[in-house]
Amino acid sequence: MNSTRNIISLVRRYSTSRSVKIASHGSPSTALKIENENITDKISNKDVLVEMLHAPINPADLNIIQGTYGTNVQVGGVAGMEGVGVVKKVGSGVTGLKENDLVVPSMKQHFGSWRSKGVWSEQQLFKVPSDIPTEYLSSISINPTTAYLLLTDFVKLQQGDVIIQNASNSMVGLSVIQIAKSRGIKTINVIRNGPEFEDNVQRLKQLGGDIVVSEEYVRSPAFRKLISDLPSPKLALNAVGGQSATELSRILADNGTLVTYGGMSREPVTIPTSQLIFRNIQIRGFWLNKWFEQHSDSEKQSVYDAIFDLIRKKQFKLMIEKHKFSEFDQALLKSQEPGHGRKIVLDLQL
Repeated sequence: MNSTRNIISLVRRYSTSRSVKIASHGSPSTALKIENENITDKISNKDVLVEMLHAPINPADLNIIQGTYGTNVQVGGVAGMEGVGVVKKVGSGVTGLKENDLVVPSMKQHFGSWRSKGVWSEQQLFKVPSDIPTEYLSSISINPTTAYLLLTDFVKLQQGDVIIQNASNSMVGLSVIQIAKSRGIKTINVIRNGPEFEDNVQRLKQLGGDIVVSEEYVRSPAFRKLISDLPSPKLALNAVGGQSATELSRILADNGTLVTYGGMSREPVTIPTSQLIFRNIQIRGFWLNKWFEQHSDSEKQSVYDAIFDLIRKKQFKLMIEKHKFSEFDQALLKSQEPGHGRKIVLDLQL
């Protein structure tokens, strides 16, 4: 009888969580392992038990697994930078959260979101509203937030101003288009030529992109003629590097600003000396992790609220493709397909 009681007690105190762990740094297809682990519901004073609902697979997640990102996650750690979950239990000392609240990572440190359940401190979590789709909440912290800050933190843009960006069909690029459109800012969008080019042009224009052209077309006299009626861009957003970044700098207005937030080509950003001396082009860099480290929760709340407001007004949408957590390997492969055009989001309870 006592042994039966003990077994029941253990069942009540522990539940199983599935997680994706970094077994080594290298190719995501071989460096990850899926494990089941016991999660206790006897949490400490300041801790919170969270059932994870959704988490995206971001390029930065893959870089972390490869060991090429700006911060490292130790071998054995759970992968995944962002996601959304529901609070199932709070410790007696937790004051800002309660059961059934929806939460996302605070983004102050690596979170480990690719799991079905976990225990975190209250400081690692950030409460979000329940009227936004959970798939969107899972993906709000990185791409849309980056896009919003790129448009607000470097140049004071006003209605009628023009920006130019490369990698425009990335999730950040799509977010930039929609946020800019909501503010009356025109966008010149540069994308790679390829089999999906025409489909991407159509999609970007449907979301509000004003001009969509290929990398090759940007270097042609015809492009200069195409944009001749527009004000010169005050801001250029670079996620590619190499020749693409050089061309963006040449199109900028005098005293314009080029912000680099990615390096997909793995080639250095090369700006002609003449652009710096005679045209006073400003070169800046942006890393979201650093922004989260240096800004308060209230500043983060302000950014999130602005994005939530656009979602409520149906002025912002995310291109999402959901995959069951039980089919993780397939989802991982899909996330690495070039030109896929949709954010892969894991349903962590399936």
